[in-house]
This record gives sequence, structure tokens and C-alpha cells, in this order.
Amino acid sequence: MDSVDDVGICSMTAGKPAAILFQQQWRTYRKIVDNNYLFHREAYECLHRTLAGEMDKPFRFLDIACGDASSTVDALKGTMVAQYDGIDLSEPALQMAARNLAPLSCPFELHHADFGAALRQWSEPVDVVSVGLSLHHFRAPEKLDLMREIRRVVGQDGVLVLYENTSPDGECRESWMARWDIQRPHWTALSAVEWDAVTSHVHENDHPETASTWHELGRAAAFGRVRELFVAPTDLFRLYCFQV
Repeated sequence: MDSVDDVGICSMTAGKPAAILFQQQWRTYRKIVDNNYLFHREAYECLHRTLAGEMDKPFRFLDIACGDASSTVDALKGTMVAQYDGIDLSEPALQMAARNLAPLSCPFELHHADFGAALRQWSEPVDVVSVGLSLHHFRAPEKLDLMREIRRVVGQDGVLVLYENTSPDGECRESWMARWDIQRPHWTALSAVEWDAVTSHVHENDHPETASTWHELGRAAAFGRVRELFVAPTDLFRLYCFQV
């Protein structure tokens, strides 16, 4: 939930040095987060309440597409987190994450990798896996494959918490996109160029699932219980907890 790629603005542009490109994209991403356009604030507050209220023993936390981990740190404060692991493809974001995670009273490890490949190779038990605004880049069968890998990683007592693009039952992808587009008047912090870059990527690469489909994917991945924890005010995103 803390990655530049959460909103799809990390694709490379020919002719621009990677460091300059990252800084440009990161500024846009921070505008989105700082203005709470994707309702990160409420989602992470809900994540914090869930972890603080339901995890009654020390737990290992795996943050997929962790980015700079800034919001995750706030969600983990005051919980019984005993180990943090973060996976991200962006080395600069991981460098920021290392600084942001320093105040946590637990050890942490950051992994520079594609999270799909990292999950398939993961062998150590994890209690909580968090995924935010990353699985929507995949079609449903690929989502299911990744969720099955996560189910393997969390073992018999762990949970998966994910915040993802979600449609009300009966809504098609085109209708979800139309509802995305009507947000434009409210995203006043973004320039026209920034909005167009983000929205072009969303139209080309995002694949929302309906609320019922998320429940079906959870059951197909062998999670026994699926709970909807939060619905964004725009109803474009929802937070789910999948329990074994």
C-alpha cells in the first residue's frame, strides 16, 4: 500500500535517468497519499485496529509492495509485531523504508524483488501478510495463484489483509473505470499531466474484482473466513481480511 506502483506510475520512460524519473513519480504518489485520494488513512487505521485488537501474541508481518512503508509503520505502532519483512521492486523506495522502519521496536528485513517470485520462494512462516493496491494489476486466475502462495506462507493460524480495487456486485470493469474518472474534480493537487498519467495506467492495467469474487477467491485459496473491514467512500476500494 505504500508503493509508487500502487497507482501505476512507476513504468519507465525512455531517455530519463531512473533517479530523476523516480523522484518525479514519487512526488506525484506523495500528493495522492498526502491528500488521501485513495483513502489510505482510513484503510491503515482499520488495519491498525485489526492488528491491535486481534493479534494477541507476537507476530511476523510481511508487507507486499511495501514502498517506503511509512503508513505501515503507523499501523504497526502499538501492536505486538515482532518481525517486519517488506518486498518491493523499487530500490529507492526500500531505502526510504529502511529509514521509516527504524523507530519500530522490532527487527526488519527488506527484500528487493518481484513479489510474485519472492512469494514462490518464501519458506519461513509469517503470521500476517498485507497487500495493498497491487493485486489489481493481475487477472482473477493470477490473483488466485498469488493468494494460494500467501495461504501457504501464513500456515494454519495466519491472516491475509488486502486493500484492493473492488466493484459492487453486478458492476463491470467499464463502469468501475467510469466511476474512477469522475473523481477528477476532487484531485485538485494533481496537475493535468499527473492526473492523465495515473488515469491512463489505471485504464490500461487495473482489473477490479466484485465483492463476491473476492470472497470466492478467498475460499478457492483455502481461506476459511473472509471479512470486509472497510469500504472507501468512493466505493472503488475495499479492505478484506482472509483468515484460515
